[in-house]
Amino acid sequence: MTTPPTWPHTPTIRPKDRKQRIESAATQAFALRGYHQVSMSDVAASVGISAPALYRHFANKYDLFKHTAFGIVDAVEGATDDVTETTVAAGAPAEERAAALIHATLDSLIKCRGTGEIIRWESRYLEPADRASVDQRLAKVYGRFSSVLKELRPGLSSEDRALQSRAAFAVLASVSMHRTSISAATSEYLRTASQRALDADLPETEAYVAPAATGIPSTAKREQIVAHSIDLFFARGYNLVSIEEIGGAVGITASGVYRHFESKSGILAAACSRAAEYLGQVTRDVFAAVDSNDAALDGLIDAYVEAQLAHHKLLQVYIAESTNLSDEERERLLALQRDHIEEWAGLLRAVKPQFSASEARCIAHAGFHVVDSLGRVLAWQDTPSNRARVAHMLRAVLGV
Repeated sequence: MTTPPTWPHTPTIRPKDRKQRIESAATQAFALRGYHQVSMSDVAASVGISAPALYRHFANKYDLFKHTAFGIVDAVEGATDDVTETTVAAGAPAEERAAALIHATLDSLIKCRGTGEIIRWESRYLEPADRASVDQRLAKVYGRFSSVLKELRPGLSSEDRALQSRAAFAVLASVSMHRTSISAATSEYLRTASQRALDADLPETEAYVAPAATGIPSTAKREQIVAHSIDLFFARGYNLVSIEEIGGAVGITASGVYRHFESKSGILAAACSRAAEYLGQVTRDVFAAVDSNDAALDGLIDAYVEAQLAHHKLLQVYIAESTNLSDEERERLLALQRDHIEEWAGLLRAVKPQFSASEARCIAHAGFHVVDSLGRVLAWQDTPSNRARVAHMLRAVLGV
């Protein structure tokens, strides 16, 4: 027999902002752990509700994921639309509209701290129509920067304008990729760096004919497995690649792959370790060849850009797929990534003593994101001109 409620009975009241709380919790979870590593139960538990209660608001995990991705784009698109319409209606000159656009974009992205990884990496798991929608709306945002730059500098080529407007946005978007504290001084520096990206004079593009490929692939099966896995993980994402596909690319069965690695995660760990070791060696080589901090920073800029363009598949997998590693391996590699940031931040402070430690880290993150964004614009084509142009833009953003 059911026990009647004690009167007066107070019914449970759902918070009016429950859906917003769910979206916020899901956004943080997807950004931190990746789409495939988060369950609806995880999100429900973080909000303090049951899974059935979660399904009252979202049909399934994909529906929730799509809402988080669209929500981030909504914030940036809305901010850039509003400021553009307001400044144009007021008849503001292009210089003022550019400054207002930079300011509004940074403010909107600061509110999205720590969520940029969803758009940068996890958006590849959106369904084609949804991914196309996100890409189109981001292209509209980039277009806001390109349009005002065209007014400011009508003589720029379309190629230069595309690179510089994207770099200006990337400086600002970098704040959504990390959780380092941002002071008022850091915000001002980032706005200035974004403006410098618009003001830069890029080197001319020179014709380039790639030399014939040399060398032969390794005959060691373990090395072949890692090399082909990097290609597959880069092209489709770790979670959509099977052991059978990796084996097929190498010309062996799945059981043959398991003779060399205990799991797919083990292959990823080997690839990520290789990337971390490579970046560490690049930095050590630069430091060993110079005798001043200024020369070290100059050399590190060129070496970093060269590394990103020449080995973009390896380095993109290293950053994008760390959420799929075991907890122990992920912590080890995250520590190496933090060390890499600290190396850059320390060098920036040595060259520019006015920076605090957190400011230098934020600026280093901005530089990294500019290189990543321009690499994508250039389709990762590794040519001398592209290296020179990306390095020039990185120097402009860093102010060196």
